[in-house]
Amino acid sequence: MSLISNLGVGMRGLAASQLAMDITGQNISNADVEGYSRKRITQAAAYRRDPTYGQMGMGTEIINIERVRSSFLDVQIQNQNQEVGLWKEVDYTLESIENIFMEPTDTGIQTFIDSFFDSWQNLSNNPSNISAREMVKTSAEILNDVFHNLSNELSDLSRTRNDEILQRVNKVNELTKTIYDLNIEIGAVESGMNNANDSRDKRDMVLKELASIIDISVIENDVGQISVSSSGNLLVSPAYHQKLETTTSVFALPDGTSVGQIGIRVAETRNEFKPISGQIKGLIESRDVIIPKYQEKLDTLARSLVEKVNQLHTTGYNLNGYTGIEFFDSRTTGASDIQLSSSILTSVHNIAAASGGELHTATQNVLAAGGHNFGAAPQQLFRDPTWAAPVEARNVVKGTAIVSSPDAVLTEGTDYVIDYIHGTIQMLHAGYDSVDLRVDFQYRSGGFQGPGDNTNSVAIAKLRSDMTMEQDLHGNYTSTFTSFYSAFIGELGLNRNEASASLETRQFLIEQYESHQDAIAGVSLDEEMGNLIKYQHTYQASARLITTIDQMLDVLLNM
Repeated sequence: MSLISNLGVGMRGLAASQLAMDITGQNISNADVEGYSRKRITQAAAYRRDPTYGQMGMGTEIINIERVRSSFLDVQIQNQNQEVGLWKEVDYTLESIENIFMEPTDTGIQTFIDSFFDSWQNLSNNPSNISAREMVKTSAEILNDVFHNLSNELSDLSRTRNDEILQRVNKVNELTKTIYDLNIEIGAVESGMNNANDSRDKRDMVLKELASIIDISVIENDVGQISVSSSGNLLVSPAYHQKLETTTSVFALPDGTSVGQIGIRVAETRNEFKPISGQIKGLIESRDVIIPKYQEKLDTLARSLVEKVNQLHTTGYNLNGYTGIEFFDSRTTGASDIQLSSSILTSVHNIAAASGGELHTATQNVLAAGGHNFGAAPQQLFRDPTWAAPVEARNVVKGTAIVSSPDAVLTEGTDYVIDYIHGTIQMLHAGYDSVDLRVDFQYRSGGFQGPGDNTNSVAIAKLRSDMTMEQDLHGNYTSTFTSFYSAFIGELGLNRNEASASLETRQFLIEQYESHQDAIAGVSLDEEMGNLIKYQHTYQASARLITTIDQMLDVLLNM
């Protein structure tokens, strides 16, 4: 090998050492940058074929600059991030529901249910006392307000989850656009047989964030560009990317209000987008499954309370000796609209603390044609008009009246109205003036024992410990109001523990995978400082080789 050839060997050594020092400096300066993968140069011995000696070394050549990273661990981290995103949203939702119910505390609904039945127990001690009756009304109104507040807070939580779906969809579109742009950068570099190391680092970070929001599947082509699909929908390819978009549907609720639900679809294909993991899946499950589940349990408790209290209250007598009066409004659909009946709101005298009589069916009530003309005075109903001394049918049981003509059954509120307390009927138009009308109904008999009767208030107070909820296969009730509520609060706690445990497990796995990845791709300052010294020495040695050859050439030329 000639001196000129050796001079080339030294020059290549200088260039390799210089580039290696540049890469080392880059590693050191980015040691604390998240997602940065340490870089290293790949070198190989340069050689040529010599006819005399075979292969002759020509120094070193730099093959490429590559990043040190495990793609397998990246995939594992992405997979676990999808689950972390899902369980993080589910855990947050369950935690929020726990905070809404605030059990066990003095401000939880259980306290106010107990106060409601305590007020009935107190009324039973002095059923004619107006203050005790006011306490019953007040405790019921407070309980209603607690139901309303809980229902409203659950609805607000659902709307919050709904709004966050929109934010996550916008974030997905932002991230997929970034991946598409990085695809172009990487393809431009790697189609020339080079490595787009920093662009790949950026893309891996974006993929990691995207995986926490939706489930993703990634395929890479020969020039480093990737295709990203989610739930069977291709979102990014080397040639294009497509956005997700939201739709809004409005649904009517039983209490008369309405709510808008956000749906997701692929913008170009209009296919419905249903993620199977990630934050959006957690948000959808929270909005459509978890929150409605506990809302329905709260509604069931409210409806059952209304039904059972009204069943007893309508059989009892108020202070004036009338029965058939509702305590709660029977039109209640759930916790959002539970309220007292208009009779109780009007006067606490209508609280039926006394026991009612037996249930009977009236007979022979016929409104003769021409005697029930529209506009005439209300007609009195009787227990049995054929008796020698007919008894007025006071305390008609609400909902039992059936008024019929020879050809049709009339409609209450359209054709007639009934005063259930006083037992009278009033026609609302002249359409049936010319025909006989038959009136069937049920009424309660028995004597009103006076304002000191506490029998019904005792029975209502006893509802606290009666089996009133959750029927078994034989139709028997298996739980009290308290045990039903305690059971679903306990279920809420178990679900929260499960979500928290699932979240912690997956976060632990991510920490383990990232720890392994850091051991591979992370920058060790001690290692880099050692490399820096090594490359400094190789640089100095290459420079000394060039200096020596220069001296030898100088001697040769001056001979």
